[in-house]
Amino acid sequence: MSTSSKSRDPEGKVTVGYISSAHGLKGEVRIVPLTDHPERFRGMDVLNLHSSDGRFVRTFHIRNLREHEGKGEFIAAGDPVDRNEAEKLVGLSILVDREERFPLPEGEFWVDDLIGLQVQDTEGNPLGEVVDFLSAGGNEIYAVRDEKGSLHYIPAVEEFVKDIDLASETMVVKLIEGLW
Repeated sequence: MSTSSKSRDPEGKVTVGYISSAHGLKGEVRIVPLTDHPERFRGMDVLNLHSSDGRFVRTFHIRNLREHEGKGEFIAAGDPVDRNEAEKLVGLSILVDREERFPLPEGEFWVDDLIGLQVQDTEGNPLGEVVDFLSAGGNEIYAVRDEKGSLHYIPAVEEFVKDIDLASETMVVKLIEGLW
């Protein structure tokens, strides 16, 4: 699943990684992928870099990209010509158009498509809105805010989540004693 968030990304964009640090003295940067498909970076010639509030900052043209010692990260050489310029890119997010996401198998969803869904129980009673997706100790959980502003947590498993309909922007959940 993608880890991007609608609340931060500009409309039509998703975060696929970020610049974690400058690397070496020649203006290289370290890229940390935030995607289940880090191989996507191998085919990219340009990175569109955004600030933490989603504002476009600049384009980074990749001259060379290599894996960083099996750490699941990449080292990219591009248009910064020295370490000082590369350090200015640290913390910037790498965004792509939503249409550039990898296709998912049926029944799987991108996290950013789930944020904002209206949640109801199996009887059709409204419960709130999905506001976040969390990973806790190997378990994935939906955070749902009710109309009073309270947060409730629903395990992201078939036992509780009975239906997700992106077209109608709804999620149907089965509640059990103590879950809500």
